[in-house]
Amino acid sequence: MNAEQRTRFKELGKSAFIREEMTRLGYWPPSSEIANQSALAESKLKPLYEELIRVRKEFDTVSAEIAVSGDIPTLLAEVRKRRIERVRAERAVKKAEREQARSEAKTADAAWRRKTLPYLGVGVSGGLAYSDGDSAKISERALPSLTTAAQVAAAIGIGENELAFLCYERAVSGVDHYARFAIPKKKGGVRVLSSPKRRLRVAQSWLLKNVLEPLPVHSAAMAFRPGKSVVDNAAPHAGQAIVVKTDLKDFFPSLGLRRIKGLFEGLGYNEGVATLFALLATETPRIAVMFDGKRRFVAVSKQRGLPQGACTSPALTNLLCRNFDARLAGAAAAFGFRYTRYADDLTFSHASDKAPVGVLLALIRKIVADENLTVNEEKTQVLRLSDRQSITGLVVNGSETPRVSREDLRRFRAILHQCERDGFEAVTARLGKDAQAYAGGYLSFVHMARPDIAGKIAAAHPWLAKWRQANI
Repeated sequence: MNAEQRTRFKELGKSAFIREEMTRLGYWPPSSEIANQSALAESKLKPLYEELIRVRKEFDTVSAEIAVSGDIPTLLAEVRKRRIERVRAERAVKKAEREQARSEAKTADAAWRRKTLPYLGVGVSGGLAYSDGDSAKISERALPSLTTAAQVAAAIGIGENELAFLCYERAVSGVDHYARFAIPKKKGGVRVLSSPKRRLRVAQSWLLKNVLEPLPVHSAAMAFRPGKSVVDNAAPHAGQAIVVKTDLKDFFPSLGLRRIKGLFEGLGYNEGVATLFALLATETPRIAVMFDGKRRFVAVSKQRGLPQGACTSPALTNLLCRNFDARLAGAAAAFGFRYTRYADDLTFSHASDKAPVGVLLALIRKIVADENLTVNEEKTQVLRLSDRQSITGLVVNGSETPRVSREDLRRFRAILHQCERDGFEAVTARLGKDAQAYAGGYLSFVHMARPDIAGKIAAAHPWLAKWRQANI
């Protein structure tokens, strides 16, 4: 076999080469019939031969390249290694992109939470939705137009984080926003006063000045109003035949978060802003305990209420009692009684000693119960002309104007004399309270009812006048 034949053998393969050689040498086809068949087959095979030749050449080229390339398993391992590295790099990029997206989402969520304050603790966060509201009501009352937590914080002049800090409700906390102290009651027991610390006091002062003070209260409310005093509370009942007195049990704590929040919603604020205002104005009673060497303030109640000592509490009591006062005033007027309220002290009076006191007391109890409040039955009194009719410390029977009783004035003068004779420290120890502060406060009380008598007392005790001027 010469070189040309060997080349042809490689191009066509053994079977095709043999058939071609048999045809060239005359051994094929053996008959005319087979010749026709063979010619037809050759016409079909010829294009395939050409394609086969091309493919074989490519195969030989590739085989030669592979042979030159070296160790195939090593090359395959290198290809696999590079593919793995590429996949890992792509995964690392995708992971970094996911982490960046999560970080950006976390940052955006933190910014959103700072501005909207969607959660402020268990039991108080259900209404932190800053939508709806009634802007027309707010505008009509000339109140600050606020619809978001960020706007509330900006109006007060603090950051959103500080607003959350002041409002957040915890069962156990490392801080207490109030300084708490107890003062003795006249008839035994103590009254706990909660004085807000500086940061909360700033927020409450803004709320009082901008939202609460501009709102009207019922005319029967005499306490915590500019220009009104215990004298105004007692004056309508002076010279009356019957005076009926009672008060409300646990008045301030009974006015809870939900009721106060409802008040702000009634003014037109959306539920979220109303909740923030209510949280600023209420508190959960707490006690200080030591735990693991650290001081903790533990809530002793699940009910947030108005703290006695906060500047917002007095105004809120008057606003929350507008409907209450209207009902009591209406019931009193229906039977010829007069009605005033000084904080939790309710006073009714009638010109006739035949007045239907029993009916009145029944109505009072019903109205008080309807408002989810409680009458302090132990302090309910029906006073006639034969009794000492004392209202918020002033006597009203036997005169057309309230007055300080002779006994009270005599007792006050005796205390002033003791201060000058025994010294302030000794009198303070006997009274259980600062003697000078007590004397100055009582002189102010006397001045409201009888400025002429107060002037004479001050002139007789110059130190008292000086102390009062320095502390007013």
